[in-house]
Amino acid sequence: MLFTFHGLDGRAAATHAALTTGFALAISGRPAIVLRIAGPNDGVARLPRTMPEGLTFVERTASAHGFSADDLGDMLGDGDPQACDVVLDLPLHLVNDSDLSALADLSILVVGPGALEERLAASAIDRLNSEGLRQPFWLLGCGRSGGGPDAKRFERSMRSLLGCKAHDPSVRCSFLPVTLAAPSRSEADALADGCPQPKTVRQGVLLLAAVEVAASNPHAARLDQDAFVEALGLGERTLVSADQRRLSERLRDLADDLETLEEGGPSPEDLDDAPVMRGWSFQVGRTRVIAGHVVDHPTIPSGRAALTSDVYATDGRTWARTLSRLYKLDSPAVAMRPAGLQ
Repeated sequence: MLFTFHGLDGRAAATHAALTTGFALAISGRPAIVLRIAGPNDGVARLPRTMPEGLTFVERTASAHGFSADDLGDMLGDGDPQACDVVLDLPLHLVNDSDLSALADLSILVVGPGALEERLAASAIDRLNSEGLRQPFWLLGCGRSGGGPDAKRFERSMRSLLGCKAHDPSVRCSFLPVTLAAPSRSEADALADGCPQPKTVRQGVLLLAAVEVAASNPHAARLDQDAFVEALGLGERTLVSADQRRLSERLRDLADDLETLEEGGPSPEDLDDAPVMRGWSFQVGRTRVIAGHVVDHPTIPSGRAALTSDVYATDGRTWARTLSRLYKLDSPAVAMRPAGLQ
């Protein structure tokens, strides 16, 4: 198969996504080639050509006339694109190249974290739509943590910027239900050296599964979640978006949310994406936590009894922000007065 990742602003996020996908292919026993095509003003990654686990990295500068099947063969050299999977890391303008559109099984636009990156991506998508897209593409949020909930927040934010709703046919793009977290320095060094750490491998497996399911129906408005779970070999759909954040990432997310909560509490959209706690009660010891039964939690099957991490902010009745995430509070275990934890 042949997948293309397109990026903005130096394209580091797209290169990260392409390499992570390439390693997932190679580690699963499928030889893969990651081909990075640099534009005239792009930086050069200078990664080793031969990496462990059957992955080859090739880097070339884009030719002036664009991209063609012949160019692909020349750039891959001895690599046979028919005998292995190919992952392309390309400048954004090539997303509308006719030769490339005919070759690619799926095109993915990688968007970095933050409002500025999302605005830049939305502007680029508007331009591509005005030029007449030859094929649909999928959006992937990078530099984000939190698994499934962050993917939903990314989609909601991008759709707002694009001025479109969930199934708007005027915007030919869909959203992958995973996000790619920003690597730590050690994870990035290991990835560049060809020896990805376990967290990077796990992210790659999730991303590869999502990309392959999307490639089976690139015109779909949404990814088939049942097919996604089947591709991962998991029995519980809730495990698809498991949260693997480090403590430093959780604390950064918590600080961002506390800043927002000081302005008037969580938004209705954030509460819609939050897991629900039923039959809940505050447990006070050395720290304050909530006990109850969770629904739609990213890592715990629905209906299971659970204890949250430390509670940092709550109105005592309808929501609570713990170290890990926001919860929507449903029915309490017993009638109780508001705890007033702010």
